[in-house]
Amino acid sequence: MDERHWIHAIQKGDKKYLQDIAGKYYDDIFRFCAFQTGSREDAYDLAQETFLRFIRYVEGYRDRNLKGYLLTIAMNVCRNYLKEKGREAERFFCGHVPGDDDFGREGERRPATDSLCEWSQDLPEQSCPERQVIEADVHHRLMRALAQLPEIQREAILLHYLYELKYREIGYLTGVSVSTVKSRVKQGMEKLQNLLRKEDFLD
Repeated sequence: MDERHWIHAIQKGDKKYLQDIAGKYYDDIFRFCAFQTGSREDAYDLAQETFLRFIRYVEGYRDRNLKGYLLTIAMNVCRNYLKEKGREAERFFCGHVPGDDDFGREGERRPATDSLCEWSQDLPEQSCPERQVIEADVHHRLMRALAQLPEIQREAILLHYLYELKYREIGYLTGVSVSTVKSRVKQGMEKLQNLLRKEDFLD
């Protein structure tokens, strides 16, 4: 049974398929919330709130892209949470920086930054322990740099590179034009590269 049938069944009162939807998309939503808040604990709460809101409004769901719809809910949940708490992603500097271990269940390794950091693929060959240390440093520096970007730019970059959404899809999800999405991604990537150069991370 595909997603459309899941939704139709749920809308008719068969709630058992909610578990299938949560099982399929939970990691994606949790990971997005972790990047936006810089906190694993907050991400758990916000991911749960995302699915609770989906359940609450599932009767009115008419979208064709379920993952995108869930990400839209997650974006609004995270924005409201950060606004209410008066917190920004700069909390990365004084607390937990999400790592690969945060982005999966049952120990599943889910590299979160591969598509954002193509240059990391050119790391010199090292023994396994040494390479893990290098990769951890790459990840940590990239996360710290991402945390310094304005929220709308970080959001656009994550959706485009991490979730591989097209500019048109991001524009639809965020309610802005394609040109605005392209501008946010371009400006955000330029700032990201400058921040990494300051750390002598990029040549």
